Amino acid sequence: DGPSHGNLCRTFETRSAVLPSWVWLPWIPQLLSSLCRVEARAMKAILVGILKDHPQALYYSLRSFYLERRDIERSKSQKSSSPNDDDAPSSSRLAEELMSNLRKAHPILWLKLEHILEDLIVRFRPSYEAELLHSVVALHQKASMISDHEANRDGSTGRSGQLEACTKTLGMLGMKFFNFNRERSESSSSQKSARFQAKYASLFTRDFLEMNSTGSNRDNLVDKLQKWKVMLELGISHVPDKSNLQEVSPSLSWFSSQAPDLWAGACESKSLSLSNSRHDALTSLDNALFKAKRSSALAAAKTNAQAVSVAANSEGLGGHTGGGAAMIEIPGQYAPTSSSVLDSRPFPELHVKLVKFHQTLELTSTSTKQHVHRITMIGSDGKTYRFLLQLAIPYWIRTDERSAQVQYVMEKALRRDIRARRRFLTSKPSVVIPVAQRMRMSANETSHQSLDSIFRHVQGPKINKLTSYFQEKVTSHLRDLGDIQEAKKDQAMKDAKLKIYQDICNKLVLPNILSKFMMETIPSAERLFQFRHVFTSQLAANSLLQYAFAVVERTPNRFVFCNSTGKILSQDFRSQYNHGLLEKHNLPFRMTRNITEFIGPFLLEGVFVPSFTIVSSAMHSKRSVLEPILHLLLRDDVMSWYISKSSAKNDQKIQEAERQLSDRVWSNIRFVQDRFEECSPRDVTDAAVEAVKSKPDPIDIKVRSLVDAATSAEKLSMMPSAYQAWL
Repeated sequence: DGPSHGNLCRTFETRSAVLPSWVWLPWIPQLLSSLCRVEARAMKAILVGILKDHPQALYYSLRSFYLERRDIERSKSQKSSSPNDDDAPSSSRLAEELMSNLRKAHPILWLKLEHILEDLIVRFRPSYEAELLHSVVALHQKASMISDHEANRDGSTGRSGQLEACTKTLGMLGMKFFNFNRERSESSSSQKSARFQAKYASLFTRDFLEMNSTGSNRDNLVDKLQKWKVMLELGISHVPDKSNLQEVSPSLSWFSSQAPDLWAGACESKSLSLSNSRHDALTSLDNALFKAKRSSALAAAKTNAQAVSVAANSEGLGGHTGGGAAMIEIPGQYAPTSSSVLDSRPFPELHVKLVKFHQTLELTSTSTKQHVHRITMIGSDGKTYRFLLQLAIPYWIRTDERSAQVQYVMEKALRRDIRARRRFLTSKPSVVIPVAQRMRMSANETSHQSLDSIFRHVQGPKINKLTSYFQEKVTSHLRDLGDIQEAKKDQAMKDAKLKIYQDICNKLVLPNILSKFMMETIPSAERLFQFRHVFTSQLAANSLLQYAFAVVERTPNRFVFCNSTGKILSQDFRSQYNHGLLEKHNLPFRMTRNITEFIGPFLLEGVFVPSFTIVSSAMHSKRSVLEPILHLLLRDDVMSWYISKSSAKNDQKIQEAERQLSDRVWSNIRFVQDRFEECSPRDVTDAAVEAVKSKPDPIDIKVRSLVDAATSAEKLSMMPSAYQAWL
């Protein structure tokens, strides 16, 4: 339709009205992002239907989207003196109208959810020390990367540019945490903020904001960042790992509810209303049965039906006055984070409801030094559900949603492939719920283990110095080289990194860390073999997605799996873009030596390679169906990446940028489709010619070449030190 609402939008608006609202549940992120486009009016009608029938499937994403667009609109209105007089409503206005509709349709539910989320956002925000530590660790890693690459490849010009970017980031951190360049009256009035500024403000100014004479010294900057990293870690180490929930949030500790006992469809049937049930009980036949007491079973059934009808009446009938959603559900029970083999509408009556919060609040630390709270919800099924409350930029939160959608689509493709069914191949999405525009709630269980946490458990926390050890060795080797030709310097760099990598593998890091940990966790040899089998097939599906979508940064803390089921989770599954285009990388996926040792050669050849080709073939067989789905996912992903790299934009600017990036989106679609095709089994056109060859090429030759590339010591040694290729 171009830049205006035309025939295509009107046709879609008319035809989409006949579809039930539950078919749109997996695509809520795309429906919300379409509020910024010309088809916003059609999308709003669909979202209104969803919020009436399935409010808790939409609430979290809608609230996060509304807060994000509202902040952007406010920042734009402050910079521009003239208001936007466009006739078309903006995305923030449409989101606000949807929030108002949700509040009117489900007032009790809305009040409960708002009360809980406000407490989560305000009372469970990480401390100032934890936030600053997370930023310092990221800057320290970035500055260390300059010593690995920029100092030798781009010379002083590239190095100074990178250092200037780090200095600018430090200035922004000073404004954020210590209110530099602002009036003192505007500083936070909280006691925590005042204590934090009194303790660190002068030190931060002296170390980072008054270093003009030494600002160009890369080593000096790295040393100061390392000093602050140790200082902040020491300050956070005094915080207890566990605390009482009542001390942090009394309202959540007092929260309690009782889930009604309903059956599937109890809140959808009009005949189950209280008035209808009473009318049925007053019929002559029923009166005769009840008076004569001919059947106690019938009397019990009638009583049970009346009790259910009362509960269904309080929950709401027909979906539009409750839909079984008056009680708060445990998040993550709708598609795409949860899928059913029946591909039918969800039954909120059967969903696990939130009964109360566990009274113990945990403080855990990720390997990126981000100290976050872990809150535990107790469901109506008696199980506990743990969630991490993490700060993240909006781009990361949107990427988590699209990652779950990719896993959902892959699961449906595998379900319809006979070879995948025979091998029991599945794909499990990670549950990540947006709480606010910069806060997310990630599902986390005690059985979830990362490769980094296993590394710490087996070889101790001191082994973390390997990253800095690798960088120092490379830097010292470069200094010893002196002034040589650029071509020789590149080759010398490769040789040095390979030698240091091999020394670490041979002397400092065990090759069987993962095997040792799993043998302690699963002592039974039979159960361990079954776990390895499931783990290998899951690794194949995850590796295919890494290769197809150019997901490179699979550091040890992002390689997470369940040590009880073998399922591999996709933590921070983000594509690597180069000017908006997916590009080929030397390392297709993570297959380091501890992983290959745990799998073993038999499962690598007999499970990993066949599973990789089968999953790829299942995705390639749905090429025509996948094309529009990939266009939706990659379009939104590229746009989110572009917006994260630029200043905040209004709806018109977003539409203009989308038209400019359209060719890159289609290039990325072809990139992903081609990778699915090349990893599928090779078609043999003439079997007779293949049979007479002395060394015929296997039909999965491409996958085998990818495995060789992923396990190559030369390519692993060239990865950034944060990748920890020696694990």
